Amino acid sequence: MNARFACVVLALSVTACAGPTLKPAVAPVPVRSDALLVLPGVGYGRDDDKGFRAVTEMASASGVDVFVPAYLTRSGLDSSRGKLARFIRDNRLNRYQRLHVFAFIAGGWTINPLADAGAIPNLATITYDRSPYQERAPRIAAAKLPLLAWLRFGSTIFDLATTEYEPLRAAHVKVGLIVESRPTAFIRKHETTAREYGPFSLDCDSFRQRHDDCVYVSMDHDELYTRFTEVWPELRAFISTGRFSETGVRTAPVDDSVAWRPRK
Repeated sequence: MNARFACVVLALSVTACAGPTLKPAVAPVPVRSDALLVLPGVGYGRDDDKGFRAVTEMASASGVDVFVPAYLTRSGLDSSRGKLARFIRDNRLNRYQRLHVFAFIAGGWTINPLADAGAIPNLATITYDRSPYQERAPRIAAAKLPLLAWLRFGSTIFDLATTEYEPLRAAHVKVGLIVESRPTAFIRKHETTAREYGPFSLDCDSFRQRHDDCVYVSMDHDELYTRFTEVWPELRAFISTGRFSETGVRTAPVDDSVAWRPRK
């Protein structure tokens, strides 16, 4: 049973949010003006912290402190939201003049209600990782592998599967979208089920989140973790200007079938 369980969990390609918390070892004195809060999703594993550590060094060179909390709990989105609020408070992120957020998928579901409630008054920008493919993964896991999904992720995966996205409404915050344009191995394996939930749309407006800019990356969700350093230039540009770089890809792929072709 243990071996079978391990194989199926591996096939999910969405390991638990087991990655370590990352933050500056010593609080800067004087504190810098900008901090970046990276909110991983259920795909965050311990091996993925390498990319986050590398970006931490890159961001530090640009005068930005990076914090990566392990905030997702097994008890659901409300519990995760409470843990995130405590992390923000305990690490005194209100010390910074400007707080920037990069939210992987579950991060967006978690932080938006906090931000709209005024709990993060120094929030300056938020960049969301969005995917028409991966956002169906919790629903597929809950429907096709409910026991294994619960054993691995607890109630949170079911909350993600059933909770409608609540868009950020705070008007003073600059909002960017980085859209993944390829499906993960998990979505490919369950393509038939994924398509039963309706057509895929890569259009920026389809994510029901007002935004100031939107770019596409030719990555799937797993790759966005492992290749996070490649996203940093776009994220740095958005933090600095409220817009992504001039070289950012702003045209959606015309043919969805291209996304499903194996990489050469």
